[in-house]
Amino acid sequence: MNWQKAKVLVLGTFHMVEHEDLCSEKRQTEITELVSKLANFEPTKIAVEMVVEENEALNEKYRQYKLNTYNLEMNEIYQIGFRLGLLLGHEQIYPIDWMGKADMDYGEVETWAKVNQPELLSNIYEGLFYPELTENKSILDYYKEINEPVLLNRLHKLYVNISRIGDFNNYIGMNWLSWWYKRNLIMFSNLTRLFQMEEERILFIVGSSHSTIVNKFLEESEMCEVVYPLSYLY
Repeated sequence: MNWQKAKVLVLGTFHMVEHEDLCSEKRQTEITELVSKLANFEPTKIAVEMVVEENEALNEKYRQYKLNTYNLEMNEIYQIGFRLGLLLGHEQIYPIDWMGKADMDYGEVETWAKVNQPELLSNIYEGLFYPELTENKSILDYYKEINEPVLLNRLHKLYVNISRIGDFNNYIGMNWLSWWYKRNLIMFSNLTRLFQMEEERILFIVGSSHSTIVNKFLEESEMCEVVYPLSYLY
């Protein structure tokens, strides 16, 4: 089977649970507009940022949603993934994440750097700006902003440079970063496991900080064609 005919679109997202106003009629209409744009990609499968162990629970909620007996929680998996799956008649949604446990959490790495390498930490964060969802900005416009390649590359640059925190034989940044890379590699490998038929089209909804690294793995594997979201958001 020619896997290179497969297409993958990684939609960088924000975490909707952090925004209280998204239940409003205006915002719900805007989310529906976003979903209709993504439907033009015609995905054959929808993958989401949830650990694979939650597959059964996730798809039970999806079944209930299709029966109109489940009110969508404020989470992009449900607000976008479930709506789109229903619109396209999909049988299931595919969780492909892995969490595991890092040797050190990111907060500990940052605390260590503030004390021991404050100049390096400042340099790593220099020029990094993440857009905000303001009252007068639509959901669709916000997704356009957070999927801009310039922003995504800056986020990726941050993660790469975290590896510089520490010293010879004291690789503080790597205590967390090795977990981060492993997690993204697993998401990539799980994405490729969804290629089960000719001309598969996978939509992956994931936090935007993952977008660049997952896309790089997909491109470098030469397993498929990477489709960038801005071509469907405009």
